[in-house]
Amino acid sequence: MKLGGMMAALVSGAILAVSRDTGHFGYLALLGPVPLFIWILQQKRALSAFTLACLTGLMAEAGPLYFYGTVIPMVYWIVALQALFFALSALFMWALYPKSPTLSVFAYAVMIAAIEFLYSYVSPNGSFGALGYTLVDVLPLLQIASLAGMPGLGFLAAIIPAGIAVFILRPTDHFAACAWIVPVVAALLFGAWRLAQPEGEPVRIALVSNDALAGVASDVPARNEAIVADFRQKIEQLASMKPAYVVMPEKMFLPTEAFAELSKILSLKIVAGIDRPMSDGQRSNSAELTGVGQSPLTYDKHHLIPGLEADYVPGKQLLSTDRIGIAICKDMDFPQYLRTYGLRHIGMLLVPAWDFVADGSLHSKMAVVRGVENGFAIARVASHGRLTLNDAKGRLVADISSAEDQGTLVGMISMGSGETFYARNGDAFGWSLVMIWGGLLFALVAVRVEAHRDS
Repeated sequence: MKLGGMMAALVSGAILAVSRDTGHFGYLALLGPVPLFIWILQQKRALSAFTLACLTGLMAEAGPLYFYGTVIPMVYWIVALQALFFALSALFMWALYPKSPTLSVFAYAVMIAAIEFLYSYVSPNGSFGALGYTLVDVLPLLQIASLAGMPGLGFLAAIIPAGIAVFILRPTDHFAACAWIVPVVAALLFGAWRLAQPEGEPVRIALVSNDALAGVASDVPARNEAIVADFRQKIEQLASMKPAYVVMPEKMFLPTEAFAELSKILSLKIVAGIDRPMSDGQRSNSAELTGVGQSPLTYDKHHLIPGLEADYVPGKQLLSTDRIGIAICKDMDFPQYLRTYGLRHIGMLLVPAWDFVADGSLHSKMAVVRGVENGFAIARVASHGRLTLNDAKGRLVADISSAEDQGTLVGMISMGSGETFYARNGDAFGWSLVMIWGGLLFALVAVRVEAHRDS
């Protein structure tokens, strides 16, 4: 293996390590694979191309290893799979390049998006790790999620670096250039149009957290009343700002009637994260919504963290009222599940959460995509993470660490329309990519592909 190839793989891996699955610098992932692709597309041997792509793919997953390596053992399997997906997709591109550089650009993006889409249906972590999340900060491109969901974002995030690499190698190949420039320009135009659409009705939301008390009530039940009193005091202090909803993190309290009483006194609605013991020794991770003139409504977390929440029972019902829905933390990693709220045309989703400090930005930005897909705003409050308000187009209205400003954030956020093409039609684009990928694989096997020349 030549030194040039190793350097290309290391440079690409280093760029992806700081931009993919970190919640920061996501736009760099649009350039990260370029050095690797430029090198491997000029190589003759498949094993060399695959090995270098594996190295880059493993380096690209540095974020999840740093965030979860000591707390969630299965992350090592996730990292290995993500690296394999990347390497196989790069090899697919390499195999098609001698015959058709244009097709190789398109094929890489199709395979990345298709394989991540299929994986999201079977993974206990949903869409976690998908390439498309790198576009959260590229607002015009992010809007494609309202049409094509995560497969659309993954396709765009993959076709750009592939197209750039081929353009550098073949600057006069206009067909190859069109293969990536046309869909990107179309996505940018659609995104600019969608971002210019009028906003919905503004709603004032208060997010309240306290990292020092996260999980304490579950570990020391005797302290529950004191924890409830601490949050009650904060809510009373915020009441003069007249928030319509107050949202607190998941598993912050044991069952209590205090917030139902406080809702009536202050004439506002409160969402509290409840760690609820059950009669059979198991537990329920719940969010309880209380308000004036209504009995408390309960939502139970559907998607539990493998291993860490083994004692908890998954929920089975959605909760929406007055165009407001509720989900809890990891539920936001599952596009197909959250689309059911899109079908209810809710305008805002309230999300109690609990992060792992370092992954706060990543997990909060992943949640943003669900709102763009389905046309609803999101108010998310986490222990050991971020307090965020974002509108239905993914624009971040407010964002602070749960360790800042005494863990309190109050802001106005516009209700979403609750109407998107993706919410109505689901993963039509994703399944079309799977079929195209299958056709390309068949063509690769059935049609003799030209050999690579030595570099």
